[in-house]
Amino acid sequence: MKLKLALAAASMLVAPAFMSAQAQTSGVYVSGGYTHFDGDGGAELGGITGRVGVNFGQNFAVEGEGTLGVKDDGGTELDSELGVFAVGKLPINPSFELLGRVGVSRIETTPYGDHDGLAYGAGAVNPADYDLIGLAM
Repeated sequence: MKLKLALAAASMLVAPAFMSAQAQTSGVYVSGGYTHFDGDGGAELGGITGRVGVNFGQNFAVEGEGTLGVKDDGGTELDSELGVFAVGKLPINPSFELLGRVGVSRIETTPYGDHDGLAYGAGAVNPADYDLIGLAM
């Protein structure tokens, strides 16, 4: 069965951020964590994800991400994922903001190969120290 990319569930369980003072003032951020992928064929895959983004003002960012598979399902293995996203942010107060993101992603699985598609997610973050509160869609 052909596995198509569907990031219907993008769960971040851990998102540590390592940033220099210069990166913080330039709007560049780095984060990482665990991402859950739901495929059209029913496979539930997981991987360790790294992200690099650039903030353009308070409400918009662009990010790139890469994922290496660590959780396989029923003979389907997640090899890798690469994506580019537009991120909208809605600050609620200085220590809490909501976010949504949409973009394109390419996922590579064994035995199904490469597939491109829409990728999306939503979440909440503490922008003061980039501790993840939760991310699900």
